[in-house]
Amino acid sequence: MKAILLTQTGNSEKLNYTEVSTPSPSSSQVLIKVAAAPVNFIDTIIREGNMPPGMMPELPFISGVEGSGTIVDSNGTNLRNGQKVAFLGPIGAATYAEYALVDADKLVVLDEATDLIAAGSMPVTYFTAYHMIHNVARVEPNKFALVYAASGGVGTALLQLLKLAGVKTIALERRDSKVEQALKMGADYAFNISAFNTSAASKDWLTEVKKITNNQGVNYIFNPVAGDTISQDLEALATLGHIVIFGFLAGVGETNMQAEVVKHFSKSPTISYSEIYATYFNNYDLVASSLEKVYALLAEQKIQPLYTTIPLAEAAKAHDLLENGKVLGKLVLTP
Repeated sequence: MKAILLTQTGNSEKLNYTEVSTPSPSSSQVLIKVAAAPVNFIDTIIREGNMPPGMMPELPFISGVEGSGTIVDSNGTNLRNGQKVAFLGPIGAATYAEYALVDADKLVVLDEATDLIAAGSMPVTYFTAYHMIHNVARVEPNKFALVYAASGGVGTALLQLLKLAGVKTIALERRDSKVEQALKMGADYAFNISAFNTSAASKDWLTEVKKITNNQGVNYIFNPVAGDTISQDLEALATLGHIVIFGFLAGVGETNMQAEVVKHFSKSPTISYSEIYATYFNNYDLVASSLEKVYALLAEQKIQPLYTTIPLAEAAKAHDLLENGKVLGKLVLTP
């Protein structure tokens, strides 16, 4: 079969489109003909060799942690050949390929009418969003939520799922085109925060947020950026508000978080962290139930994932687009 094989770390040119052996399922595994293999930031981090100590997989390595496809070898499980499925897998799920092995108990069986590309674009982003909304922050209707990187994969999922939960959303982006996309995906308000970082700016986005919320602040903040953003988040937060950090795209930063919390202690803020694999490996039942709910919403046409497809052979191009911030929604490789 054809696959993207990483034999040494480095830039996107290290992603080799080549012939490898089709894997054979072991007990409790099934073989999937891959229809969609989404690209995630973790794939670029692995390619660069920048995973945390003890988490870097051995090379050679086939990237990809999620996807969709059709069962071609049910391998004696209670599943059957020809069924459409989607899945969120571990690091090493190896979905950048024409075929992939998946544990039978980690599959979501889809309706026959389901679009496999749309379904395949969803596991990481929609589980992440649904989990943060309903299991971590436990949002309530008629509240306000601030969403960073709102035109990205998780961002667009957050906007749609928050709207379904009755939460008003304020989207933050860094390009006018992405602000427009966030509004199309259901954001109630959206701002290009780069426009406030100029000498000509007479106001900042915090001022706008306070105006929108009648000076009360937002009740929820979903932040994949972190770095030094915690200071402005606490400023924007309402009393008894909840910040959920689910990434560190801007690094660790230099902010003394405890000192910042002390400044806003009267708000009694909650700060949570959400890392999907902590839940995946310790409470998969919660992952499964969350995925079932988002796929039910897809079947009911209540959500519409935003994605762009790229041929598997062009995985290097996909990584470059993702790393350069030129992606709206999700990038999906198609074998």
